[in-house]
Amino acid sequence: MFKFFSFFLLISLTHVSFAQKVFFDRLGKSCPENQTYYYREKISDDNTYKSYYINGTLYFEGKLIKASTTDENQNTYQGICKWYHKNSKLKSTRTFNDQGLEEGTSVYYFESGKVWKELSYENGKLIENRFREYSEDGQQATIFEENFNGNTNDWDLYHSDKSYAAISSGKLELVSFTNGGTSRFKSIMGDGGSFAIETEIDLKNLKNTDKSGIVYGFKDWQNYNFFYITQSSFYIGFVFEGISVIRAEGMFSPAIQPEKSNTLKIISNGEKNLFSINGELQFSTDRTRNYGSNLGIMVSGKSKITSDKIIYKEFKSDNSFSSGTTSESDVKASGSGIIISKAGYILTNYHVVENANSILIELLIQDQQKVVKAKLIQKDSENDLAILKITDEAFTPFNSMKYSFKENGSVDVGASVFTIGFPFALNGMGKEAKFTDGKVSAKTGYNGALNTFQTSIPVQPGNSGGGVFNEKGELVGVINAKIADADNVSYAVKLNYIKNLIEVLPETIEIPSKNEIQELTLEEKIKQLLNYVVLIKIK
Repeated sequence: MFKFFSFFLLISLTHVSFAQKVFFDRLGKSCPENQTYYYREKISDDNTYKSYYINGTLYFEGKLIKASTTDENQNTYQGICKWYHKNSKLKSTRTFNDQGLEEGTSVYYFESGKVWKELSYENGKLIENRFREYSEDGQQATIFEENFNGNTNDWDLYHSDKSYAAISSGKLELVSFTNGGTSRFKSIMGDGGSFAIETEIDLKNLKNTDKSGIVYGFKDWQNYNFFYITQSSFYIGFVFEGISVIRAEGMFSPAIQPEKSNTLKIISNGEKNLFSINGELQFSTDRTRNYGSNLGIMVSGKSKITSDKIIYKEFKSDNSFSSGTTSESDVKASGSGIIISKAGYILTNYHVVENANSILIELLIQDQQKVVKAKLIQKDSENDLAILKITDEAFTPFNSMKYSFKENGSVDVGASVFTIGFPFALNGMGKEAKFTDGKVSAKTGYNGALNTFQTSIPVQPGNSGGGVFNEKGELVGVINAKIADADNVSYAVKLNYIKNLIEVLPETIEIPSKNEIQELTLEEKIKQLLNYVVLIKIK
């Protein structure tokens, strides 16, 4: 009888622990029951929890590795977790890995059910510190947000006899030791016509005659735009080919707070640029061009300033991110390419893009054909190689790359190889990617060229720039030529020359290194690789 009672008691206690309620306020802090905004319950022994608003509607459902009883901000989540608005519509869906770090795409929703924000994470870090945001009427913006929580964006921090830059306690600190001043930049601006820039600058250590503010659309010190403030006034203008044009020079502003942080904001709607300080409009000008993609903060004279954020929003105002129906009447040529980084870098032949006025990329995104803009980033005309980058604000970086580069880059005569590309895509054969395979015929190319190898892969115009893969799904080269009067004779640039070009890119990129398709059948390999194969259209 005693044993039976003990067993019954154990079951009862376990049941009670699942049903125990923990009460929280709007901020997720524990609170008395009479002040509750929502409460949480554990519903199973696999760490599944549900939370409910006081009115009984669902607030949260998902797994918690660690469930804090005092502060929900200290929780550690796992798997797919969902939060809800009071009207029962989804508020957000987020995915966490086994370590509790956010992974994949997280989506936030308005109470109407429309998408508000989309953010892509890898191992807990926001990819490129960019995310996509929507208004309820459908306007779309790509946002770069820097909160200076560590140097995740690799700002140029150094200490010299002229200047000092550091990131500490969530702030960027800039100090100039000479009258020449100092500045720091990041290449984060896109090509969109409408944008907004916002930053906060603390002026309490800025001397009366010195300036600090935003430098944007910066190419070099001969070509840039600026919005500066002093402890009492502001300056607006631009420099083009070394000639300075001042729109507002030392205009007094009562909105400036000399002993506090000041919010500077620039809004460009494509026709006008609007400038505000601490939420008060100060000045407007006709829109000026952006000479480069750099955006940064400066301080003049022998002064010190701190900034705790930089936000750049680029508003989508055209249909470049379309379903592939863009008019092709003015397309001059087409070729193939392969995406070689999560950030949207593309490898192709230089001869494919050599005469381009503009470049469009057609690719698969979530099993749908999309068209995005790209630009030439680096070229190697001698080895017929080029690297492009997708610049369209609507492009979302990949979460992962499932194929890999071959580590040593070598090929053996007789080895099986294949390519996926777009031969005669705009001239009868259609825009569906075509698979062709063959063997490595020789380790050298035409007339014994050392930078290429010969294959028996049959290729046609339009295959140029397509990746060449071995049986494991590893990239070993890129198609660049064929002999017109010979059957099944083609040439591919060797991988080592491709790697050399990647090494001299303006920024370091992470090339595919983890081959997740090695054990798949050939059919399944092709299906995965189609996500990275692109059609390049030249205008």
